[in-house]
Amino acid sequence: MTTRTALRAWTLATTAALTTTLAAAQGPAPIPVSTGLPQGTYASMFKDLSEICGAAAGLALVEKPASGSDESIDRLLRNEVSAAFVQTDVLHARRTTEDLGGVKALVALHPEPVHLLALTAPLVEGGVFGLGGREVPFNTLGDLGKRRVGAWGGALVTARLVQLQAEVDFRVTEFNGPEDAMQALRARRIDAVLAVGGAPLAWMRGLDRSVKLLSVPEPWAGKLRHVYRPATLRYSHLGTQSVATVATEAVLAVRDVRSVAAAAPLLRLRTCLQQELDQLRDTVGRHSAWAQVDATAMPHWPVFERVSGRATTAKN
Repeated sequence: MTTRTALRAWTLATTAALTTTLAAAQGPAPIPVSTGLPQGTYASMFKDLSEICGAAAGLALVEKPASGSDESIDRLLRNEVSAAFVQTDVLHARRTTEDLGGVKALVALHPEPVHLLALTAPLVEGGVFGLGGREVPFNTLGDLGKRRVGAWGGALVTARLVQLQAEVDFRVTEFNGPEDAMQALRARRIDAVLAVGGAPLAWMRGLDRSVKLLSVPEPWAGKLRHVYRPATLRYSHLGTQSVATVATEAVLAVRDVRSVAAAAPLLRLRTCLQQELDQLRDTVGRHSAWAQVDATAMPHWPVFERVSGRATTAKN
């Protein structure tokens, strides 16, 4: 070996060693995760997951709040985040008009019930100065035909799917979040609010019995069954012990990355979630939606898995 060749080999080896040392010193590469609105279910679950798996799996999870599943899916498609909490009904709806082959489910999460809210006092239509009017009560999804329903984020897609599949012709009005929508409901500018999320929704804790939950009974629940599954809501502070509704499924979705370097931290995240699920469920102060996560459940969306450089899929 010549002196020049030996010097070149030494230089390459030294550079590689320094690169490895610097990378170790800098810590793991950040993994940006798109969540949802502040104080929402996704934001709360991300905080829990980051606290448990950040240290246990050596992951640097970074939260990116989003307005809803639509924005989170957009971020995945634009390669702005590595993972995102999303509703599967939004994924299925968007797949009818665009290519989502690059979006996979890392893990199935919890059911996300549809929450339909209306004012407890019936609407009075007609009459003069409140006299001689007709009371219009809202008790079920079927009562919302021709009415105005407010929604935001991923619930906008849910509202339109429910409208079409349940064949209840309500009008969807978009809002920025629950505060704006509830203000409109109390002012009677809309007749109901449709929200989607892991129960209990944190923002609903501030509601009183002037607001009630509407049920989604048959035949409407049956019409929705190929996308949604039956669910029950319980909010005792609203005076409702059991209200029938339907639910979509939340998943932690990821980009279908191909390199080992990009796939490895995502697989570690999944393994950590599955192994630490009991801790996420049982620790006081964690979100109650963790109790509804099944570590063995297969998502209703193609699954991310690196096996000999290929992704495998589960049931669609």
